[in-house]
Order: sequence, then C-alpha cells, then structure tokens
Amino acid sequence: MPLLPQGFGRLREAVTWSAAERIQARSVVVAALGMTVPVLVGLAMRQPDTGFTIGLGAMLLAGETPNAGAAGERPSPGSALLPAALAVGIATVIATAWWADIIMVSLAGAAALVSGYSRPVGVAAIRFIIYLVLSVTLLQSAGAHQAGAALVFGLGALWNLAVRFMLRPRHGKPETLPSPPPRAPTPAQRRAYWRGTLKALAGWQFPIRLVAGLSLASALHSLWPSHHYGWIVLTVALLTQRPLEHLPVKIIQRTLGVLIGVALTWAILVEVAAPVLLGALICVLATAAAVARARNYLAYSALSTPVILLVLDFGKPVHPALLVDRLIATLAGAGIVVVLNLVLDRLTPAAATGAKTAGAR
Repeated sequence: MPLLPQGFGRLREAVTWSAAERIQARSVVVAALGMTVPVLVGLAMRQPDTGFTIGLGAMLLAGETPNAGAAGERPSPGSALLPAALAVGIATVIATAWWADIIMVSLAGAAALVSGYSRPVGVAAIRFIIYLVLSVTLLQSAGAHQAGAALVFGLGALWNLAVRFMLRPRHGKPETLPSPPPRAPTPAQRRAYWRGTLKALAGWQFPIRLVAGLSLASALHSLWPSHHYGWIVLTVALLTQRPLEHLPVKIIQRTLGVLIGVALTWAILVEVAAPVLLGALICVLATAAAVARARNYLAYSALSTPVILLVLDFGKPVHPALLVDRLIATLAGAGIVVVLNLVLDRLTPAAATGAKTAGAR
C-alpha cells in the first residue's frame, strides 16, 4: 500500500515549519506596521473600513512569493509590486463587466503560457495570476463601491512597499568578494528553449490546467451567485502550480488551513464583540499571517482566513452560512485542481518533468 505512507509523508510535510529563512525582527515590524498603522489612521478619521482595507491590501498584495528562487534571484520590491499593480489596474477596469471572468481567465492563461520563459518571468507571471484573480474576486464582492475599493486596496500594496523601503537593511562592506554569478542564457537561447517546450503537450499542461480550472470555478460561481463561491476561483488560482503533482502539499495545507481559519473565525465572532478589541485581534492575526507566509502555507491560510472574512465584513454580522460557503468553496477548488492534475498526468506522462525543468533556467 504505497499510497498510505506517501499520504502520511505529505501530511508531515504540510505541517512542517520551514527553516529555510529565519524569522527576523524586521519582518515582524513590517508586517505589524502594514496593518496596524492604516487601522489606527482609519479609526482616527472614523473610517475603520478604509483602514482595514488598506491593511488587507498590504498583507495580501505585497507579500513575498515563496520559493521564488535563490537569494540572488529574488526580485526587488519595485519589480515585485509591478505585477500586483498591473493586476489591480486591470481588475478595476473589468470587474464590473459581464465578460470579466472571460478576460480574467484569458489573461491568466496567457501569463501561465509565458511563465516557462525564465525563472524571473515565471515568478512575475504567477504573481500576476494570483493578484488578478484575487483583485477581481474581491472587487466583485464590493458591489457598487468597486472603484473605491480598488483604489484603497491598491494603496495597501504601496504602503507595504513604503514600509519595506523605510526599514530596508543597511548593508556594510562585504568581508569577502562575492563569487561571480553563473553565466546566464542569452535572450535568444531562452526564446529558443521556450518555443521548444511548446512543441509538446507537456509544455502546455500548466496553462491548460489553469484555464480549465478557472473556467469551471467561474461557472460554479455564476450558477450560484447568492453564495460566496468566488472563493472557489481564488482557491484554484492559488493551488494550481507549474509542477504537475497528483496531490501537492499546498492543497493539503490550504484545505486544512481554511478549515482551521473558519473555526477560528467562528470562535472570534462568538467571544469578541467590542469593535476595538476585534480590530486589535485582526492586527495581531494579520501580523502573524504575514510572518508565516513564507514559512508554512498551512499556518498562513489558518491565520489569513479570519482576517479576510472579518475585514471584508467589518462592522456587519458574519453569518454562519458565509463560513460554510468558504469551506465548501475551498474543498471544491481543491477537488478541481486534483482532478485536472490526474487528467493531465494521464494525457502527458512527461508533463511533470517538463514543468519542473521549464523556467528553471
């Protein structure tokens, strides 16, 4: 029974705290200021909704992308913000249109297609995909206040970038000269390699899975508009990864994390009634979520879920039906990703190898 040990191994990996990067005081301060300062300003101006939305944007739109590459390959804050800014801008334009989902899926598919060109392009493309889907989903739930929500939400990313810039480390003189970087492929070599990957189905497996998953998720959202099934679309975007695996660890982490996060949200709503205390708790959870983001996706999902649910409906009652919808949507999105992984794996036996090597150069 090889599946049983493999399942236990995936579960163990899902709950393991990554030691690749230590928690630094700067990361904690950046995360704390990202949410706390907008909230305090919003409360002082008697606009708590605005403050919390800016803080949510700071937490979601300007976080680090896990596994973005080696330390020398990580994008600068400006280049990391560009895909998010572009995604928010596009989402603002299309969110109110009936064809918004068609454009969103098409752009996500195009970004997935070019993500195999190189590692930096792949990081930017995946960042753009996630933020585009996230922005469209959140703006569509904002109703008549979409334009204002987009502006306020985007300000959160700018605020996070400003905090990171102000608290950037001051590097002293290196004690030893750094070793020269390995010779990188030329643009012509990258283009030739990328075009070569597109000659086989394995080179298309990521955009096919993403487009099919987002299309199915959007259809489910449209079929039941009274439910909060936009979360299905977001779940598919977050869990569809370039490497083709039957049951990626990230699916286990998000499913368990949202389950814990929904239970935590319910406990908060039952025990905490004072708006000031609720706001303070949101700031603490947002700080912890931002710190956990690159260390354990399960912990990040568990901590960020109540922040999103409480901020989006701050000052309004969060009904149990909403929490149930979020949980059902997470399970549905994870199921869509797993089924598409199985189908594409059968159609393209070499897809996993192609996906892992594509963009690694």
